[in-house]
Order: sequence, then C-alpha cells, then structure tokens
Amino acid sequence: MFAKLRFSRAAVLFIVGYVVVTILAIALAMSVEAVMQPGYTGKMVLNPAYIFSERFYPLINLIVWIPISWLYFMSRKDDSGLYSEARTLGVFWLALALLIDFVGFVLIENPISLSPYDFYVGQFPWIYLIYLAILLSPIFYVAWRLRSSTRTAARA
Repeated sequence: MFAKLRFSRAAVLFIVGYVVVTILAIALAMSVEAVMQPGYTGKMVLNPAYIFSERFYPLINLIVWIPISWLYFMSRKDDSGLYSEARTLGVFWLALALLIDFVGFVLIENPISLSPYDFYVGQFPWIYLIYLAILLSPIFYVAWRLRSSTRTAARA
C-alpha cells in the first residue's frame, strides 16, 4: 500500500513547505487586519481578520504544496509507481503537519497557541480542509504530470 519514500527529501521539502505556508498565512492575516483594523479580542480565533483569513488557508496550502510536490518528484524520470509514492508522501506530510500543529499550536503555550477545542473545533472546517490539501497535493501533482506526459506522447 505504501511505496518507498525518499525520506530526507520528503522531510526537507516538508519543512520548506510548512515555513512558506506559515509565512503566507501570517502575511495574509496581518494584511487583512491592517485593512479591517478590528479591535483586540484576546483570542486569535475570535479576531475578525483571522476569521476572514482562515477561509483562504486551504487555497494557500494547495498553492504551496503542489509546487513542493513538483520539487519532490522532479528528479524522477520513471513514471511507474508515482501514484503510490504520491499517496505515501501525502500521508507522511499529513502526519508531520498534524504532529507539528499539535505541538506548536496546542501543547506549547505561546502567543498564538489555542486550546484543543479552539484548534480542532473552533477552526472547523478550515483546519480539516488544510489537512486535506496537504494530503492530496502530491496526488494532484502526479495526476497533472501523468496527464501532461500522456498528451505529450500522443502529439509525438
């Protein structure tokens, strides 16, 4: 069921993707907050700028994770077993995202930490759409790659 994964490449690219998504999400929330200028609510999940911004986070994740998937697969010349490897990569990245989110946003107290309820229920459905985007991005990339190579071969 799970294909062999190039672990080091997958882990490094996960870190890159996670950092890029985090920077873009924070930049979006801060930009919206600058425009809206809402009052301080005390909790991030109650901030109107954050509430507005979070609906765009799944899209940001797709925009980032699909090119990160391209970076992972770009050195592969053989298309055999791509879907299996893409599923394995998606599950691996999802597991890392779940772990880092739990530790960084729920377990460790910090200015942007949330209670488990606020994180997993208060951000519904956006947090789950983000996780779905992370899981499916490698599969979306592989589907596009195989479709493109089929069209190229048909033209030749």
